[in-house]
Amino acid sequence: MAVLGPMARGAWDGLRLRCPACRRGRMARGAFGLAERCPACGAPFEPEEGDFVGAMLVAYSVTAVLVVAGIYVTAALTPLSARAQWLLWSGFGALFLIGTYRNMKGAWVGILHAMTGLRRHGG
Repeated sequence: MAVLGPMARGAWDGLRLRCPACRRGRMARGAFGLAERCPACGAPFEPEEGDFVGAMLVAYSVTAVLVVAGIYVTAALTPLSARAQWLLWSGFGALFLIGTYRNMKGAWVGILHAMTGLRRHGG
């Protein structure tokens, strides 16, 4: 349970695209990418090969929960047809996933920093 605090903090920092090691450097590079290292402290943002399967799982899970909840709410509160709901929520899911994947990836980097102590500065 003691790890929950640092993991939550790391995930929050990563979600905001801040370095989970120093909390000062920016993780963002371009419109959709992450920098390889923190410009402020040099902490790595690109962990081992395959570590981003977790980022994909987090992004997909959050999107799926939102879409399913949205479908239930829409079905209960609106007269939209099943086809209209399908179009609405599949479009939302695709746009949400594309728009937030970098932040979800940042959150995963923050979680990895908290779990494994990826604080290898400069090398």
